[in-house]
Amino acid sequence: MNLHINKKYTYLFFLFSLLISFYFGEDSSGGSELDYVSSKIFTKVFSDGYIGGILYFIDNGHDHFPFFYILISILEKSTNSITVHFLYLLISSFIPLIFYNILKKKITYANKNTLYLLSLILFFSPYVRSSAVWLTTDNLGIILFGLAISKYLSFENKTKNYFKYSLQCFFFLILASYTRQYYAIFFIIFFSLMFQKLRFRQIIIIIIFNFLVALPALVYIYFYISQNSLLSD
Repeated sequence: MNLHINKKYTYLFFLFSLLISFYFGEDSSGGSELDYVSSKIFTKVFSDGYIGGILYFIDNGHDHFPFFYILISILEKSTNSITVHFLYLLISSFIPLIFYNILKKKITYANKNTLYLLSLILFFSPYVRSSAVWLTTDNLGIILFGLAISKYLSFENKTKNYFKYSLQCFFFLILASYTRQYYAIFFIIFFSLMFQKLRFRQIIIIIIFNFLVALPALVYIYFYISQNSLLSD
């Protein structure tokens, strides 16, 4: 099927639909607004201080990483809440484009216009739209994980510079795990898929690189366990 579409205008049309959703406060997923309201306190306490914010975060029983709220607090201190909301809305609109890039790398024989139209389906996702409007962690995790997949496919398809793509893949995967830690399980999957193509020295470098990028998370886990031990005593 030979489709002729203007990618720029179709993208702008769906981006405009997200702006309309923002204006009306769309929450078609059913829980994003509540998540946003309940998490605003974390952004506030991290703005007042990181150590106190982390302690408050742990004391309130959260077992996931607080890095998204730390990031939002930094951005809001630098600009303002409305600007951060619009920035996140714009970043969220890249999700279909990242998916399109993945499809092009994986399904090389397909018509690109067909793949582009297929990727636009994500604009209809109530979870993508609601997360874009209400500034929840979902979309950032999806974007970072999508970039990790894209870099893995580059690793898989390229005959050179594949070591560079492996580092980029793990970098985005670790960042995705900072927002939603269940993405960390894909480290084992990607590493096992890349293992045979990498030299021993490159494997060692990747392990060290991953350790350094994941170090803040490891420190937080240690802090989390120590704090919970103190609370249980």
